[in-house]
Amino acid sequence: MGLGLYRFSQTLADPDIWGHLAIGRLYHQTGRIRQADPFSYVTAGQEWLNFEWLFELGLFRLFAAFGPPGLIVFKVAVGLTVFGIVYRLLCRQGVPAERAGIIVLALIHFFVPFLITIRPHLVTYTFFLIVLLLLRAMDRGDAQWLYAAPALFALWANLHPGFLAGLGVLGIWTGLELVRRWVGRGLFGPPSRISMRTAIPLLLGCILATGLNPWGFRLLPFLWHTATVPRLEISEWQPLLLGTGQGLTYLLMVTAAALGWHYSRRPRSVPLLGVLAVCVLLPLNAWRHIPLATLAIAVLAGEHIGDAWAQLAGAYTRTIPAPSAVANRVLVAAATVGAVLFVAMAAPRFGCIVIDPPSALGQPVRAMGLLRTSGVSGNLAIDFDWGLYAMYHAVPPFKISMDGRRETAYGEKVYNQFLDFKFGQGDWDALLREYDTQLALVRRGQPADNLLRLEPGWMLLYEDALAALFGRADFPGLDRIRATPPPSVPYDGAGLCMP
Repeated sequence: MGLGLYRFSQTLADPDIWGHLAIGRLYHQTGRIRQADPFSYVTAGQEWLNFEWLFELGLFRLFAAFGPPGLIVFKVAVGLTVFGIVYRLLCRQGVPAERAGIIVLALIHFFVPFLITIRPHLVTYTFFLIVLLLLRAMDRGDAQWLYAAPALFALWANLHPGFLAGLGVLGIWTGLELVRRWVGRGLFGPPSRISMRTAIPLLLGCILATGLNPWGFRLLPFLWHTATVPRLEISEWQPLLLGTGQGLTYLLMVTAAALGWHYSRRPRSVPLLGVLAVCVLLPLNAWRHIPLATLAIAVLAGEHIGDAWAQLAGAYTRTIPAPSAVANRVLVAAATVGAVLFVAMAAPRFGCIVIDPPSALGQPVRAMGLLRTSGVSGNLAIDFDWGLYAMYHAVPPFKISMDGRRETAYGEKVYNQFLDFKFGQGDWDALLREYDTQLALVRRGQPADNLLRLEPGWMLLYEDALAALFGRADFPGLDRIRATPPPSVPYDGAGLCMP
């Protein structure tokens, strides 16, 4: 847990954090969730469907009250709570404490890349763990907390679309349980003691509960569409490559789960095995699913790994002498000192969410500071990766063309126009012609940068190593922007603390 505290306390800003805070601030200030889009000038003020509204509102209020340290504490608390629950579960299943700790250390390794930023995925990791625990309880006939599931999904549907994964595993378990009862005829082991008259209405109740959101049942078909749209430009939506370091360690984890399930002497459930198999395959579709897969391995296969491990260890007990009392005391002392050192090293990390250009996708901090201090306002065409940063720092004086909300706010036509503009292909200047675009902030060296330098009626106002700012020749604020000195900050914000 000390290692987890140290690793999770490192926090980098990614573009989403500015967008979440900007939208949360909007809800906090206006008191309304469903409203016309105030951020973009190309949406014509149409409403956008925001499936993370409650997370963003809560995140902004936490930020307003406690600043970046409050967000970091929240993230670390979620991570340690998840792993504390997994550790306690393994111990209650009879896995020795040190082996349960080793399994948790393996989980920390897989979660670090996903807990280095603050995103609504934190909610899904926690709630998905709860659903896995409910599935284990259902499989064993324990209905103590079963009827809380619809309330869980009702809340989850307002926080993050990851509730689809929860519905998925619940549906897989229910379907396989029906097969075990009606088709298996004992071939797949004894059925759960939970009645299907309970399990099926529970699944339906969870599905219906997701309609308790500001957009009602429009949410489910919309999320199904967005979940199946290819996202070739987003790395975390790409498949996990098993030949990489992360892929090889994941393969080792899956192998341990398979061997544990095979050699375990404990009762095994085919429905839970089906859930586990589907979860294990998810990262091969998109590597962002690794946390869900490893949680499923720990919860559904952890006790079997522990039992197989005990059998393997028992085969060597006659050849390896037991550690002496002195050796045990040395180990305890070393572990205690290590934990204290981890906590001490983590403490300075709680003061700052660091802007690291690779993680933040190189935000135009200096150029945006120039626009803010110039005092002008207008419509700003901007790079997709910079839109969320601009939403926090430039709106309302400026409205932007595009941001990371993608299909929740922008139609396919607008998104394709942005891609044509960015990459200088096809009708590349449609974004400039068809909308009242007055300024354009683009990446240096991109086709849009080169084409704007040659485009009649557009003038270069500012440039640095990252960004170039262009203005339409008839824009009345050109002289004020030229006369404004850029702020003395790193052009990409390297090393600064957000916001």
